[in-house]
Amino acid sequence: MACHPTTYDGKIDPVECQRWVSNIEAVFIRSRCDKEDQVMFAAGLLTHQAKDWWDAHSKEVGEDRLQVMTWQEFKGPFMKYHCPQSAIDKIQEDFLRLRQKNESVNEIANTFMDKMKFCGDLVTTERMKINRFYGVLKAEIREFITPSKCETLEELINLARDREIEIKRQEERGEKRPSEKGASFSPSKKGKYQDQGRKGKSKGGITPCKTCGKLHTGECLLGKKGCFKCGKEGHSSYQCPNNPKTCFNCFEKGHIKSECPKLPQESKKEDKKQEGSRAKRENVSNHI
Repeated sequence: MACHPTTYDGKIDPVECQRWVSNIEAVFIRSRCDKEDQVMFAAGLLTHQAKDWWDAHSKEVGEDRLQVMTWQEFKGPFMKYHCPQSAIDKIQEDFLRLRQKNESVNEIANTFMDKMKFCGDLVTTERMKINRFYGVLKAEIREFITPSKCETLEELINLARDREIEIKRQEERGEKRPSEKGASFSPSKKGKYQDQGRKGKSKGGITPCKTCGKLHTGECLLGKKGCFKCGKEGHSSYQCPNNPKTCFNCFEKGHIKSECPKLPQESKKEDKKQEGSRAKRENVSNHI
């Protein structure tokens, strides 16, 4: 009892059951407990449901056989009852789905090791253990670790611990990890101006057409055959005989922008200059 052995209450949990057995076997070694006393000593540490199981099992075995029962003869039925196959199957499923979330490397490593005790068929070699634990780690830890360079699982766990410490230091300094740099960016000027243009209205109070996106009044002729001006077939809009002048300032027909009565006088003079220079360029190009 000076070795401080733990008790067991009989909860159906293969991990806790295995821990108790390992603890008792370690106490046997440290205390140099005689083999013929091991079963009686261990039975005295069973409580609650575990004690109920032992009382029922003792009656089945009989008093004579109970006096000569070895530790292995006790451990066999004990493990079979408190570690049912259904519970082991659940541990194996959890082992395959195990992923690090908010746990530290130490916490996830302990969970991994506890479940791995019942998953010997799934990780039969050290390399399989390394690859399995590497897949459990967070991406921010895996990205700086190469599992193929690790010879043992312990070496991989130590590398993961070092990487975790470095991440915490970066967070304390307010630094971003390389994978996060460049992730955020400001929208381009072009997109910004386009958004502003879409929100605003055009001159003359004409809003862009919801169908074609252009500035016009009346019915939208997008998708219809024929002339966009008069709606008749047989000619295009620029060949339309019924194509009156349209002002690009007030969008009324019968005059051009430079003649618009709603345009300020200075703007009219500027428009006439532009039209005059445009006409000169056209004459020069025609002469050439």
